Amino acid sequence: MLAAGKRTVRLLGAYGPLLVACYLAGMLLHHVLIQLAGFVGAWADDLGILLLPLAVLARLVALVAMLVVLRDGLSNVGALPEPGKGTARRFTDALLAGILPFVAFYAARGYLADDVTTYFHRLLEVRADIVFTSTIEGDAAPTPPAPEVLGVSLTTVAVIVAAYGLRWLWGRYRDRLPGSFALAAVYLETLWIYLSATIISRLFESLRSWIDSRQAMVWLADLRASLTGWLAPLGAAWDTVALVIGEAAKVTIAPLAWLAIVGVIYGRSVQLAAPRIAVPKRAASVEQRFQLLPAQVQTRLGDLWRDFASRFTPIWKAVLHMRTAGPAFIGAYVLAFTAVLFLEGALRVGIFRAFGPHDINSFWLLADSLILLAIPLIIEPIRMALVASSYDEMIGISANTGSSAGDSTASESSRASSGTT
Repeated sequence: MLAAGKRTVRLLGAYGPLLVACYLAGMLLHHVLIQLAGFVGAWADDLGILLLPLAVLARLVALVAMLVVLRDGLSNVGALPEPGKGTARRFTDALLAGILPFVAFYAARGYLADDVTTYFHRLLEVRADIVFTSTIEGDAAPTPPAPEVLGVSLTTVAVIVAAYGLRWLWGRYRDRLPGSFALAAVYLETLWIYLSATIISRLFESLRSWIDSRQAMVWLADLRASLTGWLAPLGAAWDTVALVIGEAAKVTIAPLAWLAIVGVIYGRSVQLAAPRIAVPKRAASVEQRFQLLPAQVQTRLGDLWRDFASRFTPIWKAVLHMRTAGPAFIGAYVLAFTAVLFLEGALRVGIFRAFGPHDINSFWLLADSLILLAIPLIIEPIRMALVASSYDEMIGISANTGSSAGDSTASESSRASSGTT
């Protein structure tokens, strides 16, 4: 991890301005696309919802661009052959591979909900302007329907199925189609994953509210109150365990998620054998029934399953690399990532102290966005350089582990062969 820290400093010195430029371009494009989606959504709700995933895609494009810039400065990852022919195709493949983990992390951190909130604010502003202009000009003021939060509906499911089907067709006939179709494929991949993540988050919210309203939760709360009321140390232990688990999840989930995302984007050219998994009996019976289907149906279903499962293979490989690196390396990486978070908070406090007290209406409401933009412009390049350097060291650890395992296997086989002779 010390080597990763030194490489992080070297990467920031060599590529810092480029990283800042990529991140700033992604942030500006993200803001413009949300404003555009809100403006279009004021006239047509469905069209605005279809444009909203482009804002998430802008953030992902900036992330991939930053990682592409950093790749040349990494010793282990930079030495690996890049799959695909042509820079544009490699960049498109990196985008397609990173959409699923990035959107999942984006939704889990609440950024997806923030984008939807900003979208509806813009939509309501535009609709208010439309009504006000119509009233001033003496025309009949339109009464647009109230905007609805995206949820589970037949229309949403149909859009997901159509987007996934078109994306699958592009992957199947990619070599026969023009290269410009890759942009449409990236959008379709983002669209169906974005809508699926939104629906899943809505379902989880409904499930959580349903569980909280059950009588069993009331009984559990009463049981806890009765136990902690009789024995105060038990209540303190209960609260301590809950606090430790919650804080540990907050500290570890974000850095591991970033490491997985970088592993998905960089790890397409990394070869790592996955461990063998025992097949359950139920899965074996399903496979036997699958063999009874017609050959053409088996082929089409097999293609769909392989296309769907291929999105999770890079994530699984990144998890395997984390396991190979060991708990000491991962713990040091989480500590370094937490130090970056501490630096982010210190910068926020320092900026407020440097500017001093000012009026909220005449100063902070006008200049806060521009002033606070300096914080992510400093922190995000540091974060990306740290995660990329850590993944590079992790690849080196995996390579050394694999080579040592291969040498031991070769020596054992040679000893066995000599003993047989």
